[in-house]
Amino acid sequence: MKLQEALPEGVEINGRFYRLDFDFRNVLRMMEIMQRDDLIPEAREHKALKCLTKHPRNVHRVMLAVRALLFEEKPTGDEKKVTSFEQDAGLIRSAFRQCYGIDLFRDRLHWLEFRELLQNIPDGSRYSEVLGIRTRPMPKATKYNAEERQWLMKAKAQVALHLSDEEQAKKYDKDVANVFAGLMHMIEAGDGQDG
Repeated sequence: MKLQEALPEGVEINGRFYRLDFDFRNVLRMMEIMQRDDLIPEAREHKALKCLTKHPRNVHRVMLAVRALLFEEKPTGDEKKVTSFEQDAGLIRSAFRQCYGIDLFRDRLHWLEFRELLQNIPDGSRYSEVLGIRTRPMPKATKYNAEERQWLMKAKAQVALHLSDEEQAKKYDKDVANVFAGLMHMIEAGDGQDG
């Protein structure tokens, strides 16, 4: 978004403007609904759009435009999740109050503004400290860093994200696929040595 542009108040499709309420709470509710597997896709989109407007119309096309407007393209790489709006809610609220003077319990905030502020919380808050611990790589073991590694392992365990059942199943499937790929590589490498 360009610096001179105003925050969007809706989306336009084929010359028709759909006014939507992009308060961060509404968008978070919408995101929760879009992750539900107990609804058929059409019902999920309709319920999700109801978080932004009382009278959803042209639901599928509006939701496509909303996704394009509000959410950044995800990189194709294997990005590791480092924050949770549910688990880190208290840390995020405290960081916004400490860093920006914004009370997320009471103040309205457009999703795009919320997202930019969240991504740029400066050092000095507990939230930025927790993210730093979660993302810090574990140093290779040497005879000099046993204490540092022990401290980091304990700190990572204390602030680790709790995976949902669905996330645990995906992680398990990925781990099994990685083990299988490793075994296949070893078998193929062994075949090459016998010939």
